[in-house]
Amino acid sequence: MRSFFILLLLLGLAGHSPAGATAGAPALDPAKAAALHDAAARAQDKCFKEMYRDPNAYGLCIREFSRAQAPQSVEQLGVLYFGFVGALSYMRVSQAGAMPLASEFLKSFRSLQKGKGISDAELCASVAGNCELRIGQTLAMERAAPTAPAKSLIPVCKAGVCRLEAQ
Repeated sequence: MRSFFILLLLLGLAGHSPAGATAGAPALDPAKAAALHDAAARAQDKCFKEMYRDPNAYGLCIREFSRAQAPQSVEQLGVLYFGFVGALSYMRVSQAGAMPLASEFLKSFRSLQKGKGISDAELCASVAGNCELRIGQTLAMERAAPTAPAKSLIPVCKAGVCRLEAQ
């Protein structure tokens, strides 16, 4: 995982511009932008409580909420993108199972994103944060070799604090 973050740093230092952030590109329709933002905000309201506590529960919450949206809709894209952003947060704190979860949501939202013709910059704006860094992380993950899902997660408790770790 450390090499993944070093790659991100190198991409930033090399001046790579985010995909979809081309000058003069037409702006996203305000109604679509609002729908993306609202769907991501609803996913956050529904699933945020699972973040940093249990990646499996977070992933399940996002998957179920995504299936409750109209298939192939901008709203479903917003939910899946928020799921990806949350999984990136898990990776930052080295949570077990975060990388496969982020990869899963990346594949899911990318197929919808391409079908909708929404750029990375437009999609990134639907969730608060550093879009340049997040787009760099997204591109680095796409270029990286696929990761195998954890075989199983087991609870590990120390001093009354429990977390799931890959076996």
